[in-house]
Amino acid sequence: MNNFFRLQSKKDAASQPGSHRSNETVSSPPPPAMQGDIGIIALENVFQLFDLAALTGKLEIESPTDCGIFYFRNGALIHGLLRINQRKIGQLLLEAQVITQEQLDECLHLHEQSSNRQRFGQLLIEKGYVKPGWLDKSLLTQVKEAFFATLSWQEGSFRFYPNQLPEKGATQFYTRIDHLLLEGMMAIDEHGAPDGGDDE
Repeated sequence: MNNFFRLQSKKDAASQPGSHRSNETVSSPPPPAMQGDIGIIALENVFQLFDLAALTGKLEIESPTDCGIFYFRNGALIHGLLRINQRKIGQLLLEAQVITQEQLDECLHLHEQSSNRQRFGQLLIEKGYVKPGWLDKSLLTQVKEAFFATLSWQEGSFRFYPNQLPEKGATQFYTRIDHLLLEGMMAIDEHGAPDGGDDE
């Protein structure tokens, strides 16, 4: 932990006016400020560090079967997803009986045919099938499920990149880590890690 904060101070110093080092590295992607093996350092402890140190940035987590990307602001989770075993927005809305299978199929077809790759949730809103509040609720459920799934991972690695935030237009939330950890451990005890889905 001390090495991590010492590395941060070096990066901060390099970005100060008059520094030549920042100009030399501007074209190359920055190395992670913190990384480790989740077989040695449990992700629960990593998340607690983010909470206690009020960190901001992107956390990439890789397991043998999946990869998770999470963004934090001042120690709170604001965005996250799994690349493989992620339940999609359409599936969540269908299970909540907010949309019908016919509406889902229609929007999936329109989304596939769209030339500008419009966000799937926005398409549902424009068609009048979903209200923004329901979409936000499903997006938050999606983020939470991704977070909860990683708590059961016992193999893999993590990398943290400070001050990196989600792409423009991505829906962001502000969810406390301590609350998520408690809710996630209870969910794993009761149901196990959530399964993924195939639709959007």
